[in-house]
Amino acid sequence: MTYLRPHLDARRIALEVGDITNYRLMLRVFQKYKPEYASHQASMMIMDSDKFPFDAIVVNIKGTFHFIQCCIETGVKRVTFASSASVFGDPRYTPVDEDHPYDNRTLYGATKIAVEHLFKSWGYIHHLPWCGFRYYNIYSERQGLGAFYTQVFQKWILKVHAGEPIQVYGDGEQTMDLVHASDAARANVLALTNEAVCYELFNIGSGVEVTANQLKDMIFARMGRTVAVEHVSYDRHLVRRRQASIEKARQLLGFQPSVPLKEGLDRYVKALVGTGSG
Repeated sequence: MTYLRPHLDARRIALEVGDITNYRLMLRVFQKYKPEYASHQASMMIMDSDKFPFDAIVVNIKGTFHFIQCCIETGVKRVTFASSASVFGDPRYTPVDEDHPYDNRTLYGATKIAVEHLFKSWGYIHHLPWCGFRYYNIYSERQGLGAFYTQVFQKWILKVHAGEPIQVYGDGEQTMDLVHASDAARANVLALTNEAVCYELFNIGSGVEVTANQLKDMIFARMGRTVAVEHVSYDRHLVRRRQASIEKARQLLGFQPSVPLKEGLDRYVKALVGTGSG
């Protein structure tokens, strides 16, 4: 709310707080504002989906159907939606392109596969133009702790700031493809404003692999100090490699990441602990 308050006060935006599993509520909101464009980003994340599996099915799958149906019933022109690189599981090759087969091993990933198929079927046959985004490891300085892969930003930065040990899964050589949230948001805008492109799925990442160890060293360097590192058992949620091919998004949408990891990390540290030194 801190970030929204100035825009709410200036009446540049309106905020409706509700539950996407409540179809009647959602439909009232759509009927109230009659949007021409809509973007579906609501989801339970990986850790929550494991902890509350029944809720994950209802929120991620049923909630998505509610969104699609509201768009159909109120004549929305174009939509975008959030999928995830989790649909690929441990990749068979890298960089992973959009033709890589589904190879998911988590409930969260299964719900995202279902989300894609709801748009491919119900959205398509009802002539609702859509574009979907398989996000890789999105991070930003306004991030909560619900994002399993990139919560290391907050945990490690706060631990290093306090001079406390950090934990690294396994040998730390697992990789991430880190992309700033502002770039992911811009990809959605590009798709919503490009009527020539629809019914397409896109990878959204940086196209660059970064190991957990490399990220750790970048945080140490940025904060000007090191702390002890504790290696813990490798977690079953983690895939060994993440690297997106973003060529399709580049060619069809003109998408190009604009926030280098070093700059994004600097923003994160400043927002979380100020200068970052201990």
